[in-house]
Amino acid sequence: MKRVKTKATVYLERQPSAILERQRASGKTKGRTVREVLRWSLKLSFGLLLASTMSFGLLWVRDRLYHSPRFDIAITEINGLQQISQNQVLLKISEVAQPDRNLVRFDLDRLRRNLELIPWVKTVVVRRVLPDKLIVDIEERRAVAFARVGQGTLLIDEEGTLLENNPEKLSQADFPVILGMESGYGPAILRRNRERIDLYLRLIGALNRGGAGLSRDLSEVHLQDPGSVSVILNGDTVLVNLGSDGFQTKFRRYLAASRELKKKYRNLDSVDLRYRDQVVIRTLDPKLARSVSRKVSSDG
Repeated sequence: MKRVKTKATVYLERQPSAILERQRASGKTKGRTVREVLRWSLKLSFGLLLASTMSFGLLWVRDRLYHSPRFDIAITEINGLQQISQNQVLLKISEVAQPDRNLVRFDLDRLRRNLELIPWVKTVVVRRVLPDKLIVDIEERRAVAFARVGQGTLLIDEEGTLLENNPEKLSQADFPVILGMESGYGPAILRRNRERIDLYLRLIGALNRGGAGLSRDLSEVHLQDPGSVSVILNGDTVLVNLGSDGFQTKFRRYLAASRELKKKYRNLDSVDLRYRDQVVIRTLDPKLARSVSRKVSSDG
Protein backbone atom coordinates (compact mmCIF):
# COMPACT_ATOMS: atom_id res chain seq x y z
CA MET A 1 0.00 0.00 0.00
CA LYS A 2 1.43 3.30 -1.00
CA ARG A 3 2.09 5.80 1.79
CA VAL A 4 0.86 9.32 1.19
CA LYS A 5 2.83 12.19 2.75
CA THR A 6 0.80 14.91 4.22
CA LYS A 7 1.91 18.40 5.22
CA ALA A 8 2.10 17.29 8.83
CA THR A 9 4.35 14.38 7.92
CA VAL A 10 6.66 16.66 5.93
CA TYR A 11 6.88 19.10 8.87
CA LEU A 12 7.74 16.28 11.29
CA GLU A 13 10.46 15.03 8.98
CA ARG A 14 12.03 18.50 8.64
CA GLN A 15 11.77 19.57 12.29
CA PRO A 16 14.40 17.23 13.78
CA SER A 17 16.88 18.29 11.11
CA ALA A 18 16.56 21.99 12.04
CA ILE A 19 17.04 21.25 15.75
CA LEU A 20 20.16 19.25 15.05
CA GLU A 21 21.62 22.10 13.02
CA ARG A 22 21.11 24.55 15.87
CA GLN A 23 22.70 22.13 18.32
CA ARG A 24 25.72 21.71 16.07
CA ALA A 25 26.10 25.51 15.71
CA SER A 26 25.81 25.96 19.47
CA GLY A 27 28.50 23.31 20.02
CA LYS A 28 30.88 25.00 17.61
CA THR A 29 30.33 28.39 19.32
CA LYS A 30 31.06 26.92 22.73
CA GLY A 31 34.19 25.31 21.35
CA ARG A 32 35.48 28.59 19.96
CA THR A 33 34.69 30.41 23.22
CA VAL A 34 36.64 27.90 25.28
CA ARG A 35 39.61 28.10 22.95
CA GLU A 36 39.56 31.93 23.05
CA VAL A 37 39.36 31.93 26.84
CA LEU A 38 42.29 29.55 27.03
CA ARG A 39 44.29 31.63 24.57
CA TRP A 40 43.69 34.91 26.46
CA SER A 41 44.40 33.19 29.77
CA LEU A 42 47.75 32.02 28.42
CA LYS A 43 48.54 35.53 27.12
CA LEU A 44 47.59 37.11 30.46
CA SER A 45 49.66 34.60 32.38
CA PHE A 46 52.63 35.21 30.10
CA GLY A 47 52.21 38.97 30.49
CA LEU A 48 52.06 38.74 34.27
CA LEU A 49 55.09 36.48 34.30
CA LEU A 50 57.01 38.89 32.05
CA ALA A 51 56.01 41.90 34.18
CA SER A 52 57.04 40.11 37.35
CA THR A 53 60.37 39.13 35.81
CA MET A 54 61.04 42.70 34.65
CA SER A 55 60.07 44.15 38.04
CA PHE A 56 62.35 41.71 39.80
CA GLY A 57 65.13 42.57 37.35
CA LEU A 58 64.68 46.32 37.89
CA LEU A 59 64.72 45.86 41.66
CA TRP A 60 67.87 43.81 41.38
CA VAL A 61 69.55 46.43 39.16
CA ARG A 62 68.49 49.26 41.50
CA ASP A 63 69.79 47.37 44.49
CA ARG A 64 73.12 46.86 42.74
CA LEU A 65 73.31 50.56 41.81
CA TYR A 66 72.39 51.72 45.31
CA HIS A 67 74.74 49.48 47.23
CA SER A 68 77.69 48.80 44.97
CA PRO A 69 80.86 50.64 46.12
CA ARG A 70 81.66 51.15 42.44
CA PHE A 71 79.12 54.03 42.41
CA ASP A 72 80.46 55.85 45.46
CA ILE A 73 81.62 59.41 44.69
CA ALA A 74 85.35 59.24 43.99
CA ILE A 75 85.85 62.39 41.88
CA THR A 76 84.38 65.84 42.61
CA GLU A 77 84.91 68.49 39.92
CA ILE A 78 84.11 72.10 40.89
CA ASN A 79 84.25 74.82 38.23
CA GLY A 80 83.88 78.62 38.24
CA LEU A 81 85.18 79.53 41.71
CA GLN A 82 86.85 82.89 42.25
CA GLN A 83 85.30 84.55 45.30
CA ILE A 84 83.85 81.37 46.83
CA SER A 85 86.24 79.06 48.62
CA GLN A 86 86.35 75.42 47.57
CA ASN A 87 85.86 74.39 51.21
CA GLN A 88 82.44 76.09 51.24
CA VAL A 89 81.30 73.95 48.30
CA LEU A 90 82.80 70.75 49.71
CA LEU A 91 80.99 71.39 52.99
CA LYS A 92 77.64 71.67 51.17
CA ILE A 93 78.39 68.43 49.28
CA SER A 94 79.26 66.56 52.48
CA GLU A 95 75.98 67.71 54.08
CA VAL A 96 73.98 66.13 51.25
CA ALA A 97 76.20 63.04 50.91
CA GLN A 98 75.65 61.89 54.49
CA PRO A 99 75.42 59.08 55.57
CA ASP A 100 76.78 57.56 52.34
CA ARG A 101 78.33 58.86 49.12
CA ASN A 102 76.44 56.75 46.57
CA LEU A 103 76.26 58.83 43.36
CA VAL A 104 73.05 57.22 42.10
CA ARG A 105 71.14 58.09 45.28
CA PHE A 106 72.77 61.52 45.56
CA ASP A 107 70.13 64.32 45.73
CA LEU A 108 71.26 66.79 43.05
CA ASP A 109 68.35 69.19 43.59
CA ARG A 110 69.03 69.46 47.30
CA LEU A 111 72.70 70.22 46.67
CA ARG A 112 71.76 72.88 44.09
CA ARG A 113 69.38 74.57 46.55
CA ASN A 114 72.02 74.51 49.30
CA LEU A 115 74.67 76.03 47.05
CA GLU A 116 72.30 78.81 45.97
CA LEU A 117 72.21 79.95 49.61
CA ILE A 118 75.83 81.10 49.30
CA PRO A 119 75.56 84.87 48.59
CA TRP A 120 78.20 84.83 45.85
CA VAL A 121 76.41 82.08 43.86
CA LYS A 122 74.35 83.39 40.93
CA THR A 123 73.55 80.09 39.17
CA VAL A 124 74.66 76.51 39.76
CA VAL A 125 74.39 73.31 37.70
CA VAL A 126 75.03 69.93 39.33
CA ARG A 127 75.61 66.79 37.25
CA ARG A 128 76.50 63.16 37.84
CA VAL A 129 78.73 61.18 35.50
CA LEU A 130 78.51 57.46 36.24
CA PRO A 131 80.05 55.57 37.78
CA ASP A 132 81.71 57.88 40.34
CA LYS A 133 82.08 61.53 39.18
CA LEU A 134 80.15 64.54 40.55
CA ILE A 135 80.42 67.84 38.61
CA VAL A 136 79.45 71.25 40.06
CA ASP A 137 79.42 74.27 37.70
CA ILE A 138 79.01 77.61 39.50
CA GLU A 139 78.48 81.07 38.01
CA GLU A 140 79.44 83.68 40.58
CA ARG A 141 77.88 87.09 40.97
CA ARG A 142 79.89 90.02 39.62
CA ALA A 143 80.63 92.74 42.15
CA VAL A 144 80.23 96.27 40.74
CA ALA A 145 80.53 98.51 43.81
CA PHE A 146 80.77 98.78 47.57
CA ALA A 147 77.53 99.53 49.40
CA ARG A 148 77.43 101.22 52.79
CA VAL A 149 74.62 99.57 54.71
CA GLY A 150 74.11 100.31 58.39
CA GLN A 151 77.49 100.36 60.08
CA GLY A 152 79.24 98.19 57.51
CA THR A 153 80.33 98.20 53.90
CA LEU A 154 79.59 95.24 51.64
CA LEU A 155 80.20 94.44 48.02
CA ILE A 156 77.11 94.55 45.81
CA ASP A 157 76.44 92.93 42.43
CA GLU A 158 74.72 94.16 39.27
CA GLU A 159 71.34 92.86 40.50
CA GLY A 160 71.49 94.77 43.78
CA THR A 161 72.36 91.70 45.87
CA LEU A 162 74.55 92.38 48.89
CA LEU A 163 77.53 90.04 49.02
CA GLU A 164 79.81 88.71 51.70
CA ASN A 165 83.24 90.29 51.58
CA ASN A 166 86.15 87.96 51.00
CA PRO A 167 89.05 89.50 52.99
CA GLU A 168 91.58 87.97 50.61
CA LYS A 169 89.96 89.64 47.59
CA LEU A 170 88.67 92.83 49.21
CA SER A 171 91.89 94.81 48.88
CA GLN A 172 91.96 94.08 45.13
CA ALA A 173 88.52 95.63 44.50
CA ASP A 174 88.54 99.16 43.12
CA PHE A 175 84.96 100.40 43.25
CA PRO A 176 83.21 103.56 44.44
CA VAL A 177 81.00 103.35 47.53
CA ILE A 178 77.23 103.48 47.01
CA LEU A 179 75.08 105.18 49.64
CA GLY A 180 71.32 104.73 49.80
CA MET A 181 70.99 100.95 49.44
CA GLU A 182 68.55 99.30 51.85
CA SER A 183 69.24 96.18 53.89
CA GLY A 184 66.77 93.30 53.86
CA TYR A 185 65.30 90.83 51.40
CA GLY A 186 61.65 91.88 51.13
CA PRO A 187 60.24 92.17 47.57
CA ALA A 188 59.80 95.96 47.82
CA ILE A 189 63.34 96.46 49.17
CA LEU A 190 64.84 94.26 46.47
CA ARG A 191 62.90 96.15 43.78
CA ARG A 192 64.11 99.55 45.02
CA ASN A 193 67.70 98.33 45.33
CA ARG A 194 67.53 96.97 41.78
CA GLU A 195 66.32 100.37 40.52
CA ARG A 196 69.19 102.08 42.34
CA ILE A 197 71.82 99.72 40.99
CA ASP A 198 70.41 100.12 37.46
CA LEU A 199 70.84 103.88 37.80
CA TYR A 200 74.40 103.36 39.08
CA LEU A 201 75.25 101.12 36.11
CA ARG A 202 73.87 103.71 33.71
CA LEU A 203 76.08 106.32 35.38
CA ILE A 204 79.21 104.16 35.07
CA GLY A 205 78.44 103.31 31.44
CA ALA A 206 77.91 106.98 30.56
CA LEU A 207 81.09 108.18 32.29
CA ASN A 208 83.16 105.55 30.47
CA ARG A 209 81.52 105.99 27.07
CA GLY A 210 83.95 106.62 24.25
CA GLY A 211 86.86 105.39 26.34
CA ALA A 212 86.64 108.41 28.67
CA GLY A 213 87.19 106.33 31.82
CA LEU A 214 85.76 109.05 34.06
CA SER A 215 84.30 106.53 36.52
CA ARG A 216 87.81 106.11 37.95
CA ASP A 217 87.40 109.56 39.53
CA LEU A 218 84.38 108.52 41.62
CA SER A 219 84.69 108.06 45.37
CA GLU A 220 81.03 107.97 46.42
CA VAL A 221 77.73 107.59 44.57
CA HIS A 222 74.63 108.78 46.44
CA LEU A 223 71.36 107.11 45.42
CA GLN A 224 69.04 108.17 48.25
CA ASP A 225 66.81 110.23 45.95
CA PRO A 226 64.73 108.07 43.56
CA GLY A 227 65.70 108.68 39.94
CA SER A 228 68.58 111.02 40.79
CA VAL A 229 72.29 110.39 41.34
CA SER A 230 74.89 112.49 43.14
CA VAL A 231 78.62 111.84 43.31
CA ILE A 232 81.73 112.83 45.26
CA LEU A 233 85.05 112.66 43.44
CA ASN A 234 88.28 111.21 44.78
CA GLY A 235 90.05 113.73 47.01
CA ASP A 236 87.00 116.00 47.01
CA THR A 237 84.23 116.79 49.51
CA VAL A 238 81.69 118.49 47.22
CA LEU A 239 78.48 116.58 46.48
CA VAL A 240 77.69 116.92 42.76
CA ASN A 241 74.08 116.25 41.72
CA LEU A 242 73.95 114.88 38.15
CA GLY A 243 70.22 114.10 37.96
CA SER A 244 69.11 111.12 35.88
CA ASP A 245 70.68 111.67 32.44
CA GLY A 246 73.45 113.48 30.54
CA PHE A 247 75.94 112.24 33.10
CA GLN A 248 79.18 112.66 31.16
CA THR A 249 78.33 116.17 29.96
CA LYS A 250 77.39 117.35 33.45
CA PHE A 251 80.42 115.63 34.97
CA ARG A 252 82.74 117.42 32.56
CA ARG A 253 81.01 120.73 33.37
CA TYR A 254 81.84 120.26 37.02
CA LEU A 255 85.45 119.28 36.30
CA ALA A 256 85.86 122.43 34.23
CA ALA A 257 84.28 124.74 36.83
CA SER A 258 85.23 123.10 40.13
CA ARG A 259 88.50 124.97 40.70
CA GLU A 260 86.91 128.36 40.08
CA LEU A 261 83.86 127.50 42.22
CA LYS A 262 86.02 126.37 45.16
CA LYS A 263 88.13 129.50 44.84
CA LYS A 264 85.06 131.73 44.88
CA TYR A 265 83.10 129.79 47.50
CA ARG A 266 85.56 128.44 50.06
CA ASN A 267 82.86 126.61 52.03
CA LEU A 268 81.33 124.96 48.97
CA ASP A 269 79.20 121.98 50.04
CA SER A 270 77.27 120.86 46.95
CA VAL A 271 76.75 121.64 43.29
CA ASP A 272 73.47 120.88 41.49
CA LEU A 273 73.80 120.45 37.72
CA ARG A 274 70.26 119.30 36.98
CA TYR A 275 69.18 122.70 35.66
CA ARG A 276 69.87 123.91 32.14
CA ASP A 277 72.24 126.87 31.71
CA GLN A 278 72.87 127.31 35.43
CA VAL A 279 74.68 125.78 38.36
CA VAL A 280 73.02 125.77 41.78
CA ILE A 281 75.51 125.70 44.63
CA ARG A 282 75.14 125.19 48.37
CA THR A 283 77.66 126.68 50.80
CA LEU A 284 78.14 126.20 54.52
CA ASP A 285 78.94 129.30 56.54
CA PRO A 286 80.82 128.14 59.65
CA LYS A 287 80.00 131.36 61.49
CA LEU A 288 76.26 131.06 61.01
CA ALA A 289 76.29 127.26 60.94
CA ARG A 290 73.56 127.24 58.31
CA SER A 291 73.16 126.61 54.61
CA VAL A 292 73.04 129.24 51.92
CA SER A 293 72.02 128.45 48.35
CA ARG A 294 73.12 130.48 45.36
CA LYS A 295 72.56 130.25 41.64
CA VAL A 296 75.54 130.72 39.40
CA SER A 297 75.25 131.14 35.63
CA SER A 298 76.81 128.47 33.50
CA ASP A 299 79.48 130.81 32.24
CA GLY A 300 80.70 131.51 35.80
